[in-house]
Amino acid sequence: MGKVIKLTEADLEKIVRKVIEEQETEEGISDVYQGLRGVWRGYGYDYYKYTSTLRNLTRKLKKLDEPNTRIMDQLTDLKGKVQASKMPAQSKFDLENEIDDAVNYFTSYANAIDKIEKLTSQTLK
Repeated sequence: MGKVIKLTEADLEKIVRKVIEEQETEEGISDVYQGLRGVWRGYGYDYYKYTSTLRNLTRKLKKLDEPNTRIMDQLTDLKGKVQASKMPAQSKFDLENEIDDAVNYFTSYANAIDKIEKLTSQTLK
């Protein structure tokens, strides 16, 4: 059986006013719904609404990063070719470091996005 919650008239007016006044173009119905769930669960309208928006943005970022992930794989393959090449040791070292920096930076960024998505998904269960 679902929880029974009691809202005062003032609480309900605040919720309705926030929903009506909302003018953000990026906000969708699901964000408003999540905001109302946040009120129901006792976390507040804004917390759940913005958590939902953040989750949606991280999902968009992950879709945009799919080509970058393939490029990072190609960079890793290139590093193997550089290591197997007969170029001078210093040139090899420089190229390997640049490739490692790019791959590590992207991996760190991707891990941060994953962490945010995981946190928001757990919150909105």
